Amino acid sequence: MKIEVVSRVDEVKVEEIKHKTVIVIDVLRASSTIATALAHGAAEVIPVETIGQARCFHGDQYILAGERYGKKVMGFPFSNSPTEMTTAPLSGNSLILTTTNGTKAIQKCWKASYILIGSFLNGAACANMALQLKKDITILCSGSRQKFAFEDGLCAGYICSRITHKQPDVLLNDLGKALTAAYEYYKDDLTKTLKTTATGQRLLAAKNEADIQFCAQKDIYPFVPMIKEESITIQFPLT
Repeated sequence: MKIEVVSRVDEVKVEEIKHKTVIVIDVLRASSTIATALAHGAAEVIPVETIGQARCFHGDQYILAGERYGKKVMGFPFSNSPTEMTTAPLSGNSLILTTTNGTKAIQKCWKASYILIGSFLNGAACANMALQLKKDITILCSGSRQKFAFEDGLCAGYICSRITHKQPDVLLNDLGKALTAAYEYYKDDLTKTLKTTATGQRLLAAKNEADIQFCAQKDIYPFVPMIKEESITIQFPLT
């Protein structure tokens, strides 16, 4: 089994992810928001790339959430915020989510055999599920504003460390090795480290420190958000 870590969405090539398991990571905040919405009762999360696509969903069963460059989309009841998802009226409803980077990354991966949504909140479950699917793995760091996002890299390193702990003969690409080492160095104070990243600094400036603290938690969810027919739902790996 091989693991290739890709540093940002613009570097992933569609033809290279066919027949693979892809883990999409956007720690601050799309992948964390998706996992939290499902944990708090959403029947599904439907990721869309544009604001216009999101507005096409009508009816009480659809709840719109989204942001552009960190700011909530005008007219949407919720932003791309995991802490907002903890109190949103999600039970049994569908969350329609559009974000600057994360949902774009998901859309680019449709040709993969399996698409998993990864974050610190469910990193161990993601690693277990990816191993069980028995395919080569691409871990896609969504990035931020067309640049590599260190928080995504640290999460990729965490998931790599979980996979290689269970299956030491896995072949990691060079970036995967570097990010695994980075995670081992910073793992004891993820909250502080996430606050120092470029994305973390923007969230702090926008008074979203609570989201950073929330997203830095490890393995509070035992499931994996997984795409089936353009909808993200909960899947549990075998224990």
